[in-house]
Amino acid sequence: MDIPISAPSKRLQARTLRAAMAGAITLAMASALAPAAAQDAATPAWKFSGDLRGGYYASERTARDGDESDADAFNARLRIAVERAFNERWKFRTRVAGRFSSEQDGSRAYLRGYAPTRTGTGFGDVTLDEAYLGYTAAGDRMRLRIGRFQTQFALPGVPSKGLDRNDSPNIDVNWTDGVHLELPVAGDWRGHLIAEHRHRRGSGGVARAPLDFSDSDSRVSMFAGLQNTKAWGPVDHRMLSLSWMPASLASEGLASAVRDDYLTADARISATWPLREDGLRLVAGLEVGYAFNTPSGAAVGTGRTGDSDGLAWQAATSLYDIAPGHNLGVAYGRTGAGWLISPDFRDNDELAEIRYQRRFSKNTSLEARVRERREIEHPAGTRARVDHDLYVRVSHRF
Repeated sequence: MDIPISAPSKRLQARTLRAAMAGAITLAMASALAPAAAQDAATPAWKFSGDLRGGYYASERTARDGDESDADAFNARLRIAVERAFNERWKFRTRVAGRFSSEQDGSRAYLRGYAPTRTGTGFGDVTLDEAYLGYTAAGDRMRLRIGRFQTQFALPGVPSKGLDRNDSPNIDVNWTDGVHLELPVAGDWRGHLIAEHRHRRGSGGVARAPLDFSDSDSRVSMFAGLQNTKAWGPVDHRMLSLSWMPASLASEGLASAVRDDYLTADARISATWPLREDGLRLVAGLEVGYAFNTPSGAAVGTGRTGDSDGLAWQAATSLYDIAPGHNLGVAYGRTGAGWLISPDFRDNDELAEIRYQRRFSKNTSLEARVRERREIEHPAGTRARVDHDLYVRVSHRF
């Protein structure tokens, strides 16, 4: 089993992480000492759960030089979790996750602080994508997770996608290592503070090139968000967030010694309109992100002179219960070559997709998707790379 451990950093980001952990733990421990009802004796000490998702995936590509290629496979993801509640406030949870394919090349089991690719684990990989200590204050006023966990802030809809944090979409396996503190801020707004540790060889979350964490000052990334899911007329979701990854951007390319901070801002909003008394409803949303410091066009291979584009956005519309359990959604988005942190959108890409969902029960569903992705910028004398893909998959939770 491969368990590489990097030496602790003594710089500002490491101190920031220690301070955040100490403060969060102190606050949670103080609340935990308050009188609480005894745990229900009928509640089992250990709770097991999991999910299985798999199906048929096919794709074809036209490369920049005009060459065409295609691929297809049966792919799946299996996750099995075990959870232990110590009392009404504290719990421990861990989960094993594996990705599998009919075309995979062998199998690997490991536990380490970084994924083998920039977008997560590969096919045949088995690892822990959760292993954390969690705390929930009385009345759900504060939540705390310490360790390895999932962070997901996606635009609601059938083709639910996110521009920044949306760990493990589709059949991917990603994770966040660090501390996540959630607490009320004002009114119905809740705040999210995440301090994430990055390994010098990579990250558990998506970090596209030329993001790089070899500099010791890049060990800790920060995320701050304000979220409101209380209905305000038809609007039922809005969120603002900032992501800061210090000394992580190789602005002139990975071969250069220059490392700059990578800072992004993101805003999303969605609304729901009932259309019929039988449950038919429309859900529509918009998300916009901007990267303030981006790599050069030469560093990301677009052929652009100067810095790459840092603007990213997506729009999605879904119809739920067209017939009972039948849902349909479309999504469209464009991400500049300087937007490097989305698990659902590649940098320098235009995406359009349509997705159908048949929900048989609360725990079981079938989905079919057709998608096109097209390069926005490319060097002179080449054509835009174009990818078409589809899948039909089944998901079941147990």
